[in-house]
Amino acid sequence: MPKPITVIYAKHKWAAVWVIVLATAACGWLRAAESPEGLLGDWGGLRTFLVNQGVVLDLSYINEAASNVRGGAGQETADAEQIYFGGSLDLERLVAVPGAKLIFSLTDRNGDSLSIKAKLNTLLEVQEIYGEGNYLRLNQLYWQQELFDSAVELKFGRLSGTFDFMPFSCNFQNITFCATLPSHNVVAHWIAFPGGNWAGVARVNFKGDWYLQAGVYAINPHFAEYKYRFALGSPFGGIGKRVVGEAGWLPRSAGPDGGYRVGSWYDDVGGTDLYFNTAGQPLVTSGGAPLQRHHESGFYAMAQQQVWTQHGSDTRGLSLFMNFVQTDHNITKIGQIAEIGLFWTGPLRARPQDDLGVAFGRVHVNSLIADAEVLYDAQVAPGLSLAPVPVQHTEYPTEIYYSVNITPAVSLRPNIQFIRAPGGVDDRANLLVLGLHMSVKF
Repeated sequence: MPKPITVIYAKHKWAAVWVIVLATAACGWLRAAESPEGLLGDWGGLRTFLVNQGVVLDLSYINEAASNVRGGAGQETADAEQIYFGGSLDLERLVAVPGAKLIFSLTDRNGDSLSIKAKLNTLLEVQEIYGEGNYLRLNQLYWQQELFDSAVELKFGRLSGTFDFMPFSCNFQNITFCATLPSHNVVAHWIAFPGGNWAGVARVNFKGDWYLQAGVYAINPHFAEYKYRFALGSPFGGIGKRVVGEAGWLPRSAGPDGGYRVGSWYDDVGGTDLYFNTAGQPLVTSGGAPLQRHHESGFYAMAQQQVWTQHGSDTRGLSLFMNFVQTDHNITKIGQIAEIGLFWTGPLRARPQDDLGVAFGRVHVNSLIADAEVLYDAQVAPGLSLAPVPVQHTEYPTEIYYSVNITPAVSLRPNIQFIRAPGGVDDRANLLVLGLHMSVKF
């Protein structure tokens, strides 16, 4: 019998902390408007003092629990967590440098992956907060400069492309519907947050809510290693660079987080071909060394539009979204990601601060993978008396969540994920995953 989602935290080291957090939140239910900054309010006046001096600090905690009640190698529960500390220093106020800020962030991740623990065989993680190593690290440390009345914005330093290009919320727990899609172990050299690399980004804002931006990111796998978690100047260099460009239109009519964006990327590192060897023959039948591709590229498109607002309310409304990613056909295992869905803020009149989300996704395995598997089953497996391998095509994740925003600082977001054809294998048992996202801003 499946374990109830409510017992997931029974043995977790943060269980006691959450009892205190939720009790505090319950006691402060009616005082929510008094402390919009965080659970601890104005920190006895310190927060306001720092902001007036040009120092903005953020401290938050996120926990994502998940339990597979159907599918997988066995019923399991797992939770992953992240502590985040970051902020910005307004250098115009602090040291009289006009239009300049210094941005920084650190994270500490811990916990387990249900996808790994229960052997779900999903193409992407069912807990977006898991990954990139369970340890404390420096994520970002960069200079931001605004010029010509903010018409031009420049960034340079340690950056994570997750925040710079293809921006999308992480309200959903399945990582298919979270933030910069190419970075989620989809494109090998696109490091996801909490990782980062040396980079520079330039953006030009035009009249009419249009903008163009481009970024150059060093490709240095060393920064994903534990020993370089706080490295700054060393190791310098890397194996190449990735260039990303994006154009966007952000009209007010699209809503607070809405807009339309298209972008593409190119790197000069590339990788190994999925299908051919150096002689131009199929690897699965002829063996040999994989053909080396010396670059990698892809493109994406995004749209989010507010389509309805509650009369007389500035917050309650309904928005629709669409995201699409096409990766490199020669070397990337996941060939396409497509998704549609909606965000509904204030679905219940009695709970105008809550929100609801629904998403449907399509994660398509590169057709070269399926071609190789079909060839193996037809020509290799029979001759060696081996069992055929499953042929991978498309995985279909679906998720629905309801976010109970107890105060502006504390939210509980139960969610249900249904994943058809995990790993893109049609005859593999479908998955049903129950999840709970908890977040606290201090």
